[in-house]
Amino acid sequence: MKAGLLGYPIAHSLSPTIHQAAYEALGLDWEYGLYPCEDRAAFARALAEAQADPAGFVGFNVTTPYKVDAYKACATHTRFSAAVGNANVITFSPRRNDPSDQPLLVGDSTDGRGLVASLERDGGVAVAGSSVVLCGTGPVALSVLLSLIDAQVASVSVLSRDPHAAREQLRSLCERLTPERAEALPLPKLSLATYGEAATCLEAADILIDATPVGMNPTDAPVVAPEALKAGLVVLDTVYGHGETALLRAARAVGAVAIDGLGMLIEQAALTIEIWARTQGCPVEAPRALMRHAALNKR
Repeated sequence: MKAGLLGYPIAHSLSPTIHQAAYEALGLDWEYGLYPCEDRAAFARALAEAQADPAGFVGFNVTTPYKVDAYKACATHTRFSAAVGNANVITFSPRRNDPSDQPLLVGDSTDGRGLVASLERDGGVAVAGSSVVLCGTGPVALSVLLSLIDAQVASVSVLSRDPHAAREQLRSLCERLTPERAEALPLPKLSLATYGEAATCLEAADILIDATPVGMNPTDAPVVAPEALKAGLVVLDTVYGHGETALLRAARAVGAVAIDGLGMLIEQAALTIEIWARTQGCPVEAPRALMRHAALNKR
């Protein structure tokens, strides 16, 4: 069966290497490929062609710029996808009554869970109770924010170039949280600020997360001024595969803990594999250490 990545550009992606290493170790007869989609029509066409082959696909990962399109294409969603209004995982759920029918498309969002797991595994960070500054309000950032809420952080300051739009996104996210979730765990202290106010926000912060695409171009300046960083701060940049970003370079220069997006990629890939395998009736635990080893050897 096939799986793959939909998005553009994706030629740099390590996902095929990571997934194939896991499939071989787990004995899964799956094949992971890249499906570059230069526009929305190409994305819709690739998804429709795959859905028309009921026994051919287990699912897709979805990356920039189609996570909202993926959400809209799915018939049902996990609570993670429903809350953030986007999906980076599409699972092809077989229709048990008639396997020849087109599968049900289920949307999920694993970016945030992958990032929190990376902070804990790669950074040795106790996320619960921490104070976080989060850069961005796009699909990745919203998924991260939801997982930070789940992880019971103490506070999150969201940096945005458009605080008004960010306020509407945060309000919408909080409204979409299930009543059961909202009652079970209190929301952290949430605040909005501009990038010009980053230094003030970072004074009491434990963690800085850049969930924007800044850094994919080697000439990109860091989203946060280097002088706002401090020793002991944990800085995670979700970008990977484009060399050391200016933000991580500045973080290391002041003695901060610098983590790139590779660990997040591996963690969300592991979650994806476990979701797909469970849906296909063969639950597994993804071999995260082996997946990391494969990625590092490929870089």
